[in-house]
Amino acid sequence: MRSRLDEVPVLKTLRAEVPAAHFNRLRLAVLRLGEPLRLELPKLRHLDLLVEREVWICVDRMLYDLPVVAWTAFEEQGRAALHEPVACTVRIFHAHADVVMPAVFSEAERVLRKRLADARAGGRRRR
Repeated sequence: MRSRLDEVPVLKTLRAEVPAAHFNRLRLAVLRLGEPLRLELPKLRHLDLLVEREVWICVDRMLYDLPVVAWTAFEEQGRAALHEPVACTVRIFHAHADVVMPAVFSEAERVLRKRLADARAGGRRRR
């Protein structure tokens, strides 16, 4: 999916920071559940979040996974502690992406809490 980012015109590119809680939870999910990780975001109709270690892409699954917004180039090396935000590059592909971005993180958090809990419960049962 990463290669597709270069095929779609970007409306705007900006520098931003991902709050530590969101970054840590998504990184943990990739480590525990594997990558690529696809999160269906039920409260954001037709939108999914594709999570890989290097890039997170919010896509519209009804438009053949057309990117809406992507977070790339995470600068985690300069981070001194886990509670610090992580700088990154945000690529905007849709005119209303700025409205969707906060909701993507909150909905992904909700979905991941359940998935990670299910994974932990499944691991406990197998032992």
